[in-house]
Amino acid sequence: MFKAAFRPASRAALILVALPLALAPRARADELPEIVVTADRIEEPIGQTGASVTIIPAAEVERLGSKGLADVLRGVAGLDVDESGGVGAVTEVRLRGSNPGETLVLIDGVRIGNPASTDGSVDFGNLSAVDIERIEVLRGPQSALYGSDAMGGVINIITRKGGKTPHRSVTVEAGSYGTISTRASMSGGDDVWTYSLGVNALHADGFPRYGYRIDRPLTIGDGVTPLPPPPADDPTDKGGASGRFSYRLSQDVTIDAGFSLFGNAQRFDNPYAMIASDVFSHYNVSQTTIADGFVRATADSFGGLLRSQLTVFSNVSTSNIWETEGCYDASYNAFNCRSGYQGARTGAEYQGDLKLGAFGGLTLGARTETETASASQSPNPDDGSFTPIRARQTTNSVFAEHRLTLGDRLDLTLGGRIDAIEGGQTFETWRATAAYRIDETGTKLRASVGTGDKAATLYQRFSPYGDPTLAPEQSFGFDAGIDQKLFNGRVTASATVFDTRYRDLIDFADVPSCTPAQINTVGGCYYNVGRAETKGVEVSADAIMVPDAWRARASYTYLDARDLETDTQLLQRPRNKGSLSLIYDGIAKLELEPRLTLVGSRLDYGTTSNVTLAPYAKLDFLANYKFNDSFALFGRVENVTDARYEEVYNYGTAGRSYYAGMTYSW
Repeated sequence: MFKAAFRPASRAALILVALPLALAPRARADELPEIVVTADRIEEPIGQTGASVTIIPAAEVERLGSKGLADVLRGVAGLDVDESGGVGAVTEVRLRGSNPGETLVLIDGVRIGNPASTDGSVDFGNLSAVDIERIEVLRGPQSALYGSDAMGGVINIITRKGGKTPHRSVTVEAGSYGTISTRASMSGGDDVWTYSLGVNALHADGFPRYGYRIDRPLTIGDGVTPLPPPPADDPTDKGGASGRFSYRLSQDVTIDAGFSLFGNAQRFDNPYAMIASDVFSHYNVSQTTIADGFVRATADSFGGLLRSQLTVFSNVSTSNIWETEGCYDASYNAFNCRSGYQGARTGAEYQGDLKLGAFGGLTLGARTETETASASQSPNPDDGSFTPIRARQTTNSVFAEHRLTLGDRLDLTLGGRIDAIEGGQTFETWRATAAYRIDETGTKLRASVGTGDKAATLYQRFSPYGDPTLAPEQSFGFDAGIDQKLFNGRVTASATVFDTRYRDLIDFADVPSCTPAQINTVGGCYYNVGRAETKGVEVSADAIMVPDAWRARASYTYLDARDLETDTQLLQRPRNKGSLSLIYDGIAKLELEPRLTLVGSRLDYGTTSNVTLAPYAKLDFLANYKFNDSFALFGRVENVTDARYEEVYNYGTAGRSYYAGMTYSW
């Protein structure tokens, strides 16, 4: 199995990793501070976790996140991003070849995503990078720690906490395609309480999302009529706000609270319309809002041996879509309409972390979560062609994990979880990890194995073509890797092999289990059938090539993702993907970075059959000049070579683009 995974990866992986290794001199450099992560539900040094995790720090988020989080995530090994036509458009994220709904997304440990959506996935086109401290990307099945949806992994977005020293910052940026964005943040506090607040707003005129810079002839939904001339733009307005507050009641008790707000209004195109004028009609508009919040009480007791956390959380997502020919009456006549989807999630979770001395540590917890979903349509013909959705389900969970360190070198974890859906399925998951540190050589060997589950969404269970008895999707996966420091810590390299198998995947089709009403009305129903396997290699490296002058960063992913029912490649998963950055900061106050992204060919959904999207290379150039501690200018050129490429079939991507801005802090 591992031979098959390594064979296609050899050349590109060696080039991307060996380049910074070969160029790195042997002189000693300053050690980087130890990174703290929450991969095991508690804060711990990254060197102690056996999980495969990538940390994106605040500085990287600020440099790349002016248009949204999608650009921040693109260079992460094992992670794919597909954007359907520019800023604000539907953006799917996959970890290790999993489906978008099989990646759990958290903000400050609280699950987000619209329970009313078809697969429960998070549309990253709606999210803004607002006052983020770091992003942790945890790969592999993690349901034993985090429950449903964490089959492919977890993306945990951690917002910034305030400190005693007041800080203010304002950033303004403008550039191609009529883009202008602003970001502002403020934080402060004292010995008793702290706060941090951030806001973000963006407007982009954009470009026609469908067909932009596509050379092939395109047609409307009938497959015959040529696509009409596109409009000049498809504008987007999006923004967000976040806040973190902390109040210390006593030496042992702290109250934390946080919120996040996101909004996105965009015009889109409807290539499936049968009337040419409807494809680029200004009627095609969507509006989405996401509101999320939590309150968390933390108490230390028994002399610090037990830390207890009680979190109460809630979020609501609302999406309204006005679309030409978007609805059908009982006679299958199409008409323009508004479709509305609202999902909400409320609940509470307790987590206790107990120190056991020589016997390690134990985490115990329980959680209850209620999800609701509703769907509406207007106008709504009184002919039975539309059935409003009103659905609700409560999931109760318990979980535990034991952590143990042997001989100051070997860190082990073993955990399990039970999730029970009231009136539905109950599923059990588990995970084990190991990390062995050889400090003398700067080596860490790590491995993890576990299972994942994804409960059927409310839409899949209770829509007119749903099935309330659907079983949860399930996965079993493992990975093994090595993290190696070389040249007195000047180079850090990492390599991981992984394999994950999926079963009981939920699909939609006309099958014998469908009712006549489902077949006659919508052509099928949801059912459990799919099996898939994803396996591959992830490689990354960071190097200080010349101290105080040149640094390099590289990543490469080989992915073999197959549908085991049909023995074919899964769609929208490139076999090969890599990135390479060179950072120059040899001139005081100046930083320059060329960044190359390479994506191999992959299959995608075509008009009448599957198609192969061509590989592409995208070169970006970033520059930053810091005049002093308060004022900085920055700029970037995206797609320097003006490459034409597609992330989603027939949906355009930006040509050569220029952006510049400034930041003032005090």
